Amino acid sequence: MQPMSKSDLQIGDILIFENFDFSLDKFFKTWEKEGAEKAAFYLLVYLIPWFDPGKEGQNYRNIYHAAIWGHVDINFGKNTFPKVMDCVVQAGSHGIGAATLESTLNADSVAKLYVYRRKGDLDTETINKAISDFYYDGSIKYSYSTAWMLAVICSMRYKDGEIRKVILDKIPNRFIAESVIVAITLLINEYSEGHQKDMIACSTLVAMCLKNAGYPIHVEPLTESPELILDDQLMASSVQPEIQLLGSVPEIKRTPIEETIITPRQLFESPDVELVGCFSRSN
Repeated sequence: MQPMSKSDLQIGDILIFENFDFSLDKFFKTWEKEGAEKAAFYLLVYLIPWFDPGKEGQNYRNIYHAAIWGHVDINFGKNTFPKVMDCVVQAGSHGIGAATLESTLNADSVAKLYVYRRKGDLDTETINKAISDFYYDGSIKYSYSTAWMLAVICSMRYKDGEIRKVILDKIPNRFIAESVIVAITLLINEYSEGHQKDMIACSTLVAMCLKNAGYPIHVEPLTESPELILDDQLMASSVQPEIQLLGSVPEIKRTPIEETIITPRQLFESPDVELVGCFSRSN
């Protein structure tokens, strides 16, 4: 994979974060020293990738976070002089903030930083305006409920997803069950149209910025889980046989997800983006 330098980055580049392996010891130490909320947030950044292994299968990586490269005042909201610069714009537990590339790569949770770019000719000024509209609105808070919802939605993407199995168990008719899943997706997408500020999580922020700038990220949900091998003490997943019903079943048209129901993996799996390089802690 092509190593990058800071000068290679362009406004609107999608930054995908890979974390180190989950540490049960760190989880309990965080709980003991910083409380249950901090421990839950540490767990959350692993639950989303665990629930959404994407198309990687046995090549699974702890993809947990996404950000966008923007040009904003990195000191916004601080009692100091403005400092407008190219930087990492991201949604986290403290809301929407910005960080230098150097400090990002030195973070304890960053093993690698992959850079994806929206295909086509992009108007970077328009993209940066969309980024700024979110960034400079100090009222926007991080939505934990949206982050957890993403994990739940991910479980409906796969034939062997737990939520999907629950729905199929409660609604044996496959056509109706699939229709319920599509209806849930449509309702959330419809709600998000007028409530973007209430649905801020890391990857939804990236998707919203690009969508508002006129460059939506199209995502096709997976219909089958790849085989996934993780630490057997934590999680193991394999493809389950699809539930078969008597008679023919009408095909359900999947809802294109290009609004808020999007995870970091869905961002870089989109046919609308391409991998242009990566950074690692050794840079």
